[in-house]
Amino acid sequence: MTKKTHKAIILAAGKGLRLRKILKGKPKPLLKIGNKTLIENLIEKLKDLNVKKIILVTGYKSNEIKKIVKNKVKCIYYPNYNRTNNLHTLLHIKNELKGPLLCLFSDVIFDKKILKLLLKTKNNICLAVDKKTKLSGTMRIKTRGALVNEIGNHIKVKNSNGNFIGFAKFSKLGCKLLKKTLEKYKNSNFNDYYTQSLNELIKKRVKVHFKNMDKYNWKEIDTVQDYQQAKKISKIILKNEKK
Repeated sequence: MTKKTHKAIILAAGKGLRLRKILKGKPKPLLKIGNKTLIENLIEKLKDLNVKKIILVTGYKSNEIKKIVKNKVKCIYYPNYNRTNNLHTLLHIKNELKGPLLCLFSDVIFDKKILKLLLKTKNNICLAVDKKTKLSGTMRIKTRGALVNEIGNHIKVKNSNGNFIGFAKFSKLGCKLLKKTLEKYKNSNFNDYYTQSLNELIKKRVKVHFKNMDKYNWKEIDTVQDYQQAKKISKIILKNEKK
């Protein structure tokens, strides 16, 4: 159990278009891996780690998601989910950006130890990364020592030092820095990811740390192939967590 009371923001507004054959109209957070949906799995692990305040940012078919999560979390609807990316999703809920805070992608299956270790970090900004994995079509990173030097899907696989898992932790100060930087993008490209604001902070010599999680299993699910791999990985995760 973690001693500090943390808050978590889960980004779950997108449609998951590349998975539409499997989703068949359902919102992506309701994709089932084993006998649980992605969002149920994430919320359960957060509760197990004593993260009591959970904010779920919904968009596509938000009512269907609300029926599943019920009163376990606070849901905030983002109406422009269909034409913007997650930078603007965070801007929509900027008043909730108060640390200590976890900011989490909703489409990841993962070993609970990843969140447990991330919660223990004491940096103002810390990203969960996997330095052994370098995947195309994902958020890759460049590192220097213990710091992230750059992040984004624009980084070529061959030039990257690993992958961002989709989980980040911000302290009280980290949240203030993030919020201030996000606001500069208010009128920017609607396709911007919030990781762009992290690059902006790095340019200003703000330290963005990382915690290497390459010992632990995880999988971000964006495509049908990812889904097939995730089903196999989830069995390994379940087995390891029972030990």
